[in-house]
Amino acid sequence: MKVAIFGICGKMGQAIGRELLKEQDMEIVAGFDIKGVGQDIGSLLGSEKTKTLVYDQYDAVCKQSPEVIIDFSIADIAVKTIHWAIENSIHIIVGTTGIDQNDLEQIRIKAESAQSKVFIVPNFSIGAMMMIKVASLIAPYFDGCEIIEMHHDQKKDAPSGTAMLTAEQIEKSKKFGQARLKGFESESAEGSRGSFLNGVHVHSIRLPGLLAHQKVLFGTKGQTLTLSHDSIDRTSFYPGVVLAIRGLKKLGHYTYGLDKLIEIEG
Repeated sequence: MKVAIFGICGKMGQAIGRELLKEQDMEIVAGFDIKGVGQDIGSLLGSEKTKTLVYDQYDAVCKQSPEVIIDFSIADIAVKTIHWAIENSIHIIVGTTGIDQNDLEQIRIKAESAQSKVFIVPNFSIGAMMMIKVASLIAPYFDGCEIIEMHHDQKKDAPSGTAMLTAEQIEKSKKFGQARLKGFESESAEGSRGSFLNGVHVHSIRLPGLLAHQKVLFGTKGQTLTLSHDSIDRTSFYPGVVLAIRGLKKLGHYTYGLDKLIEIEG
């Protein structure tokens, strides 16, 4: 599988690129970034030279004939790249978060009539996706649910895409609330009760020293249950990237969430 990594000079792009170089059935044929243009990808990733380069032009990437793009850029660039990939019949797996829901809907519509596939993955951690699956199984047996998501202080979007997907999947099993504040509740400081997504309160924390962490808390009479997942290194996302690449053939033209490739009997 010929792969192009967009955002290859970023922390995620480099971490995933170093691991992809080790795969026998995959080949990095191009990188795309505004930094490191013209640099050999092997040298960039601390390995032997590969004679493949970093580009900042779509046409230059296209000439390398990638079969799939993995995008770790920023939301605005990712949206442009997705449309370009669809128009050029290149599969694309998007790890970039913060893409507007309206943009996602336009992409979904466009992808449905395309020859390529679009796979939006808010979180590549298989553990985080297992958490989402298990949370949806647990939800019907509890009376309340809240999510706490914690990320590094350079993350641009809040709540995280993972928290949003978690709340969405939980609602399919049970709707916990109709309004952010109950009739008897008040906030001494605005926003104290967090955001409200799909009937679930979501609280976002941004601190240096964190990477990607989430807790899903359930409560009912006399007891609580907490699901917790922590990514302490960016290599934790790599197994999910490989799963996404190898699982593309199982998917339709537009898919949202790595959980679609994970099966748990419930």
